Formats: sequence, C-alpha cells, structure tokens
Amino acid sequence: MAKRKRGKAVTVHPVLVFLDTSVWLDMAGSEANEPLLGAVESLCREKVIELVVPQIVRDEFARNKDRVIRDSGKSLSGTLKRAKVALWKYGDPRRRRKAAEVLEDIDHRLAGSIDVTADAVARIEKLFSKSTWAGDPDAAMRAASARALLKIAPFHAGKNSFADAVIIELFGQMVSSAKGRCVFVTHNVKEFSLPNGDQRLPHPEISAFFSRIKSRYFIKLVDALRALRPNEFAEAMYEHEFTMESRRASEISAAVEELTDRVWYDRHMVMMHKIESGQCKIIAKKDFGPKHYRNSALGKLVVDDILAGAQKAAARVEKKYGKGNLGPYSKFDWGMINGKLSALRWVFGEDWDELYT
Repeated sequence: MAKRKRGKAVTVHPVLVFLDTSVWLDMAGSEANEPLLGAVESLCREKVIELVVPQIVRDEFARNKDRVIRDSGKSLSGTLKRAKVALWKYGDPRRRRKAAEVLEDIDHRLAGSIDVTADAVARIEKLFSKSTWAGDPDAAMRAASARALLKIAPFHAGKNSFADAVIIELFGQMVSSAKGRCVFVTHNVKEFSLPNGDQRLPHPEISAFFSRIKSRYFIKLVDALRALRPNEFAEAMYEHEFTMESRRASEISAAVEELTDRVWYDRHMVMMHKIESGQCKIIAKKDFGPKHYRNSALGKLVVDDILAGAQKAAARVEKKYGKGNLGPYSKFDWGMINGKLSALRWVFGEDWDELYT
C-alpha cells in the first residue's frame, strides 16, 4: 500500500496482527463476534492487516475447535430445558403460554448455533491458510524454557504456561524483523497483563517486546484495529454489522398460520362458488351416509353443519386479514404462497411439499 506525503510516494506496510489462540477460539465460539470476523477478513483482503499465525497457534486451535463447536449453546440449552419445566410446573397459567413462546424462540435460535460456530471455525482456518510468517520455533522454545527456569511471565501464575511463553517469544521474533507496525492481542490477561493493575498493559517481564509506536499490546481485537487502522476498520465493520438474524420460532409459526389460512379460505370460496352454481349440493347431517362419501370427497356434496362451521371460520379469517386481502390470486401468487408454506414447514421439521390446510 502506498500513500503520498509531500509529493513523494510512501510505502505503508500492513499492520502485522498476532492473535493469541484464546482470541481465535473466542471469536469462533460466539455468534456475536461474526461482524468482527467479517471485518478481519475484509482487512486482510485489502492488505490493511497481515495475520501472523505460527504453527503452535494453529495446533492449539485445531485441538480445541471441536470442543468449541460442541459447547456452542450447550450450557444455555440445559438451562433452557430446566426453565421450561419450571415454567409449566410453577408459572402463572395466564402468563406461561406467552413465556413459553419466548423460550421456544430462544431454543430455535440455539439449534443453529452449532452450524454458525462450525462456519466460523472454517472461516478462521481459511485465514490461517493465507498467513505465511513462521519464525524460529526452536529458538522460541529455548527462550521459553529459560523463562520457565526463572519463573518469569507467563510462568508467574504458578501454572504450566509453556505454550504461552513460546507464543510471546515468537511475537518478539516477529517484532525484531518487522518493517511495519505490530500488534499482539490476547484474552489471557492472567498470563500476559500487568498483575494487580491495568490489564490493558503488558506484564513488566514481557514489556521489552512492546513500545508506544511500533509494537502494541491489546486485550481486545476491536481496540487494536480501531487504534491502528481506525478509518479502514470503521468501513469494514460497517459492511458486516448489518447481518441478517434468524427468524424467531414464533415469527415462522405465525407465517405458517397465515399462509395456511389463505390457502384454506381460497378453497372455501371455491366451494361456495360451486354451491351457488349448483355444482355442489348441501345435505343435512341426518341424511348423510356411506353412499355420499365419494361425492363429498369430490366436492359435489357438503354436510350442512360442516358448511355452517366453515362459514364461521371464513368470517374469522376475513376479520383477521381483511376480505380484500384474501385474493383472488394469480398463478404466480399461488406458486409463491405454496412455496413459502412448504419451505416454512420444512424448517419446522416436516417433509417437503406438506401443503395440507
């Protein structure tokens, strides 16, 4: 990337972004991070940033990705089941139906969370495949071993932090060879941040890797991108903030109900036309018998009390949607109505082409 400064072209190198494994796993595990992941993809395509992903980060991500996919929505799902049981056992009978609809909506959204997480994992691994920097892992491991012997950060917390130590040493190697600005982002504040102080600052025992200009330390990727490439990041986030959310179960159910009503009402009006034109006869319930089944099935005969019930139902449908909004429909309209009904019922687990009304 080149910019002009006082008439001269100045090369602006991409910001080298080194993300700890914790950041990648958290980005994959939360649907709320989808816009941020999209922004990272855009910034990489535009060569505003360049991702640095050493093999140790790739390996840690690979070991944990199945757990992240499996756990997406798992704890919430268990809580939701207990809430449903409690609702129907202890809830106010007058209010629990509405509350049950809310829980159903949540349950419907959770059902898709595993697919969303798996998609995020695949996108992250695609980003990994396009990162090229490797560093010297053997030298990083030797330096990490020295840190372990001296019990200095990230070993100060009293746990096995060898992988963390290798990661920060690899970042140090990158800084020493980089031509442009560098940034390190981690969510492991206990291992890397200033203890008993501002967690946005690095631990003093790794502070040599950071400076105010060339090499920066962050605990949030959003803050890092906003600080180093504010304009480009704002544009990238704008592109991805307006993502479509899945419909609530109650919305889908309401749409199915309306489409079903429209199909049924049209069939009712066809029957009324047949009655008026003499193609369909009305028979009293007391006179209806087995010999009338065939003509009834063919729409040539209708029982009086069934007709009375249908007329009441039609009046309710007219009041609900407005008689002027219930057809007549063109062939295209019918295709859309039946296609929508079939698709929405499929979403709810039924077979394709279920159009019963």
